[in-house]
Amino acid sequence: MVRTVDIFPSTFVFLKLTPVLDILRMDIGAFFQAPLLFLFTLSVIYSDFKLSSKHLIALLPFIVSTAVLLPNFYLANESEQLLFYKNYTHTLEGKLSYTLAHLQNLFYIIITFVLLARYKKLVFENYSKSTNTNYKWLFQMNMMCLLLFIFALVKNIYRFGDHFGFISILRLSTSLIMLGFTCWLIFKALNAPKLFRGISSNLQLASILKTEKINPEIDVWNSQKAKLKEFMSEKEPYLDSDLTIKSLANQMQMEERDLSILINTQLNLNFYEFINTYRINKAKKILEDTSQSKLTILEILYQVGYNSKSSFNTAFKKATGITPTVYRKKFQKKEFE
Repeated sequence: MVRTVDIFPSTFVFLKLTPVLDILRMDIGAFFQAPLLFLFTLSVIYSDFKLSSKHLIALLPFIVSTAVLLPNFYLANESEQLLFYKNYTHTLEGKLSYTLAHLQNLFYIIITFVLLARYKKLVFENYSKSTNTNYKWLFQMNMMCLLLFIFALVKNIYRFGDHFGFISILRLSTSLIMLGFTCWLIFKALNAPKLFRGISSNLQLASILKTEKINPEIDVWNSQKAKLKEFMSEKEPYLDSDLTIKSLANQMQMEERDLSILINTQLNLNFYEFINTYRINKAKKILEDTSQSKLTILEILYQVGYNSKSSFNTAFKKATGITPTVYRKKFQKKEFE
């Protein structure tokens, strides 16, 4: 009969597992959570994300840890397994496993922050809608992962010091944080499903596109700038709240890559800033026109291409230093003077 041992060497005893199952439980939790959350982030960011064989490399740390434990634990007899398990945190294999798990988790947290920074820049270079909400919740998710990592690190530092009572409290705290994190994630999915609509993985930053393309002469750049400004003034494509750099390039019968390089590197604006400039200027003209004073701020923001009052107010105040309401009153006052 296989002997069982307590998960918690303290008063907090919830379940009994064999040494093999308990070590597997710890390793699966330690080595699988961070890669799975990273893959989840990729699936949210990129609409065309698909699992492929290259993602199997994420299993490598778990395989290494398991291989290290094979001789003295998994292939050992029952009594040797039990002795190894009781002294797990003081064995070379145990220390190596914990260190490897923490290094892996830290690695995934760092590359997720790098991925999010690139995602934010890509969206602003290709879309006219405000995407702060999408970026913020993903950033918050990674910050929660960082908090869990810190709790786990502190817990394992105390584990090596045999402070079992305190470990139990830390494990319970970590479990509660994990439960809260899961509930928060589900709440986001149910209440804001649009947050989970990603961008194409084929998108590239304009700085990279520029290095891949032979730069045209200055006269060509100036000609393209003039063409773009003329099109924006005459056709007013920015009034479409769903305008993207791809749809604008199609309207102008221009290569998307060329338009991205033109706006981001020659005008020194990302696409979001470029479109916002035209939308705010259009809104200013409407607010200055006393014949349209009956239009509400909400009607104006929809008319110029916004679909969020907060985004409009933030962009308008950033451009003018005052809110749309104050701006309108300012010109109405001049009219009466």
